[in-house]
Amino acid sequence: MSTVIAQVAIERLHPHHSNIRRDLGDLTELAASIRAHGLLQPLVVTPLTGKRDGYEVLDGNRRLAAAKIAGARALPCLAARPGDEEHQVTVMLAAALHKQLSPLDLANAFKALRNRQMSVADIARRTGYSTTTVSSRLLLLTLPPEAQDRIRHKEITVADAERMARDLRDKATGSAIIGPKGTWFGPKHPLAMAVVERCEHIETRRMVGGAGCGQCWEEVIRAHERQAAAGGTEAVAS
Repeated sequence: MSTVIAQVAIERLHPHHSNIRRDLGDLTELAASIRAHGLLQPLVVTPLTGKRDGYEVLDGNRRLAAAKIAGARALPCLAARPGDEEHQVTVMLAAALHKQLSPLDLANAFKALRNRQMSVADIARRTGYSTTTVSSRLLLLTLPPEAQDRIRHKEITVADAERMARDLRDKATGSAIIGPKGTWFGPKHPLAMAVVERCEHIETRRMVGGAGCGQCWEEVIRAHERQAAAGGTEAVAS
């Protein structure tokens, strides 16, 4: 069970050590809303353990960050008792259902649920994602840090990153070899020419591997996958 705390001083609230969401995004509008109307949705917190004073925020780290920008002094909170396993799982499920999570943040949300002894099938059933999506996102976490950074910066698409992770798993190499920026999506990529022909954003978007923008890479790869699934052999249309 959880108990309502009327208000908690903001200096006593701390982001949870395993906060799933790394990129909090633009907080300007949320901070303005909190400044004008206050925090409308309480944070979910749990007491800090040991000699530390205050609470860790299980759900609402983005709201906490925006409230600090807004100059709030105290925030309404809902406290989960330490060891409340079902509540912890509920919070993790809420994180997994968050539509604005990046692919890697979603992968970490799934991993947190796996660490709670939930199977891939259980996660899929309780979140609405397919088992394929759950498994594919979890595979992203097997890539080395430099590859994950390139996913975050959209230098490689999620589709190609998942394919690379599957190759690594199947070959059981245990590590990925990622060359300098652009080499994975460079001139030697089998779809590079299709991307060059498709992309018309050289002056308005960041080019990846010298061939095209990230969106055009994604579109070409998706089209190629659809053709492969349908057994087609035609070149990707530009």
